[in-house]
Formats: sequence, structure tokens, C-alpha cells
Amino acid sequence: MSVSARHNVATIEVKKRNSLTQWIASGAFDKFYTPKVRIATHVCMWILLYILHIILVRSNYVESLPVCLLFAFRNILCIAFSFYFLMYLVIPKWILKGKFLLGIIGLMMPLVVYSLTSYLVSLVVLKYLTTHNPYVSNLVKQIVSDGLISKAAMLRMVRSSWAVLTAILPCIVAKLGMDTLRNITRTLRLEKDRLDMELNFLKAQLNPHFLFNTLNNIYMLSLKGAEQAPDLILHLSEMMRYTLYESDTAKVDLQHEVAFMRNYTELERVRYGAKANIVFDYNETEITDQQISPLLMFPFLENAFKYGHVGPDGKCHVIININANGQLVTMSVSNSKNEASNQPKELGGIGQANSRKRLELLYPGKYTLDIKDEGDIYSVKLSINLN
Repeated sequence: MSVSARHNVATIEVKKRNSLTQWIASGAFDKFYTPKVRIATHVCMWILLYILHIILVRSNYVESLPVCLLFAFRNILCIAFSFYFLMYLVIPKWILKGKFLLGIIGLMMPLVVYSLTSYLVSLVVLKYLTTHNPYVSNLVKQIVSDGLISKAAMLRMVRSSWAVLTAILPCIVAKLGMDTLRNITRTLRLEKDRLDMELNFLKAQLNPHFLFNTLNNIYMLSLKGAEQAPDLILHLSEMMRYTLYESDTAKVDLQHEVAFMRNYTELERVRYGAKANIVFDYNETEITDQQISPLLMFPFLENAFKYGHVGPDGKCHVIININANGQLVTMSVSNSKNEASNQPKELGGIGQANSRKRLELLYPGKYTLDIKDEGDIYSVKLSINLN
């Protein structure tokens, strides 16, 4: 098989695993696994196990089919009793609730049931069926002669404990695995619902926060009779179109997000005028259709303009740089400040705080956020792995 073919096969397998994970996490598994489906699954499982035990008994002892059917039925009856008795009564109702004496007695019951059914099956085989294998014939006669309550019967019951345990164990493991899977799906679904609710709440907070600040800027310029006010309104209209319509999804194209921040920067450039040195730089050729959560980086940009102050050279400096290298996106924002201004670490308790929380929810372990407050410069560097 060629390298490309192996790569394609691997990609298909990854997609299948992702689809299965999404199907489980979405809650579709719980909807599918109804009580009727569960009962049908259990019935099918016991039928398949019964057939398997018939094959094993016949291949190991080379006996007649009726004898094999009867001994296989004994095995499945004991396994089924032990499974349901232990997993639905002894462990959850007695042991986990501190009823240890009942629990210890309950743990011994599978051995008692196995000993009883072995005696009854051996009695039926001895009286009504013909055995061909000398070993089976002698074993059946010995079990019947020992009876139900005798020292030999007790010793046989103890010796059979390992066989009973190994027969029950696969069913218990399957049950525990299924319960674990169902608990994980519930946890994932609750986490997903919580994340969706929290992100919607954060986004609902962010948009009015941005609108309030921008309208306040326009109001201040209109009071001064500035000619730039109509341009600001036009910029605001374009930006609100993005926040209301284009950003109303879980992910947006990175180039649209950058265009939004560039428009905002141009809006602020008009407001600040000649007293500010504003630089917005980005590698346009690398920033294309990468997907990012909307309005995630914007609060750090807004923070720079809101709390930027005139530096020692008499100008307000705001420098923005956004770079993309494949799925790794880095944004650095710095603004000048003076000693009298203390730039808050959280932006009005809403914008930057929300971005921090959204980063932790959306990109856990896939981002770095470095904030520095050094003398007359306040800087933020954010790197996100969008994979």
C-alpha cells in the first residue's frame, strides 16, 4: 500500500472515530439505547454466549448434542444469575450502601447456585441421557453421589470458584464499560450545554459593551462638531453588521475577524487624529479561512485604545500586529501610558475578563496569554492554536 493510500485510510479511520465520539457526546446514544433496545441487547448477548458455550462444551468433551445443550444451559444460567444478582442487587444495594454482611453472603451465592444447578443437571443426565465420554460419565456420577450438602460437595463448590469468576468477569466488565460510557456521555453533554450557555451569555455581554464605548466616542465628537462623525457612523454600521450577522456562529473566518478589528482601528485613528501613532499590521497572505471564535481577540484591542495615554514623547502609541502561521495565530497589542494611569488588568469587568474565560473554555491548553505592565508601555501577546 502506498504512503498516500495509508494516509487516506488513516484519515478515514480518524473521521469514523470522531463521528462516533460526536454521536455519543451529542446524546444520540442515550436516545438510541432505550429500555427495549437494552432488553434486546441482553437477550442477544445471552443467546450468543449460549451458542458459544455449546461449541466449547462439545469441542472439549466430544459429547452428544443433548448433553452439551444441558451443560451449556447450566453455564449460561449460572452466569446470568450471577451477573444480574451481583450488578443489580449485591453491589449497588448492599455493598455500596454499607451492608457488608449481606454483601459477603451475596458474593457467595453464585457458587451456591452453580453447585445446585450442577447437581440438578448431572441428575437429569444420569437418569435420562446417555453419555459417551468416560470423563463426563464419571463426573456426573460423582456429583450425584456427593449430593447437595456434603464435605465433598462443599470442596467442589470452592474449587469451582475460579471457573465461576472467570465466566462472570467478561459480563461484569462489559456492564461496567457500558455504565462508564453512559456516564461519560452525560458528563460531556452537560459540559457542552454549560459551555454553550456561558458563551452565549459572554457574547451577549460583549456586544453591548462594545456598542456603549463606540457610541460614547461618536457622541463626544458630535459635541465638538467634528467632520469625522459621519465616517465613524459608517464604520460603526459595518462593524455592527459583523457583530449582529456574521459573528452569530460558533466560528468565523479569521480574515473577517481581522477585517473587523482593522475597521475598528481605522475608526479610532480618526478619533485620535494627529496626536496618536496607530499601527495595524498583519500578514494578509497567511490570514485566510482559518476558523476562530468570533470577537475573541477584540477586547484586547479595545482595551489598548480605551486605556492608552500619551507617552513621554507627547504621543499616544497603539501598535497592533497579527500573524498567522498555519493554525497558529499570534496577536500582540501594546499601548503607551503614563505613570499616572494605571491600566486595569480586567476591562470594565466585562470585555477582557470574558475573553480570558472564553479562551479557557474554547482553547484549553492551546493558548498562551502574556500581559506585561512595564513603565510607560502596556502590552498583551496572545497566541492560539486553532486546531
